[in-house]
Amino acid sequence: MLHCYKWILPTLFVCLLAATPAKADPGTARAAAEQGAQTILGLLNDPAFKNPTTHAAQRQKIEDAILELFDFEEFSTRTVGPQWRQFTPDQKKRFQTAFTDLLRNTYIDTLDSYNGEQIQFTGEVSSNNGTRVEIQMNFLGQNKTYPVAFRMLVKNDRWVVYDVIIEGISMIKNYRDQFRDILGKGNPEELIKRVQAKAQEQMAKPKAR
Repeated sequence: MLHCYKWILPTLFVCLLAATPAKADPGTARAAAEQGAQTILGLLNDPAFKNPTTHAAQRQKIEDAILELFDFEEFSTRTVGPQWRQFTPDQKKRFQTAFTDLLRNTYIDTLDSYNGEQIQFTGEVSSNNGTRVEIQMNFLGQNKTYPVAFRMLVKNDRWVVYDVIIEGISMIKNYRDQFRDILGKGNPEELIKRVQAKAQEQMAKPKAR
């Protein structure tokens, strides 16, 4: 399933505005997602992104924009699950850094694969207290349509993404299942080392341009 995430996720970052937006209040989760995507789309369409002399700086701006939209602290906590309580503060910090690096090196480096794909918003489901929302959409690929959802919550007075659902599969659950196996046989330090190694492995791979 993760191979599917690898090319759909970067495209979602840049095409959230392709659908005709509903009436968007700047304070809503959907507006936050659209605003973040607008920033990323503008950076990708900037000639500086294709210019070899300015590409690295432009990519860093895109990474910063994605980091602003996605809450990797929540991603880290939720992927580990209840065993997060076994981590020391230092281990939590190092795991979050390693996991953020893994996600960045795995997914953001495939941004160049964007080829004009589109999405259609299909609905929103809010929690009873209004602090969480699931933004539902269809991703229109070249040969297939994928149901996708962004789960968002309010944190520090702003909406952030804490999970992505593709074809009914949670990105968090996907990683949690893998991490549970590692923690079941090892300990937090073992998991941190494994994630760090995987992040370095992804970073060492040739970048597609």
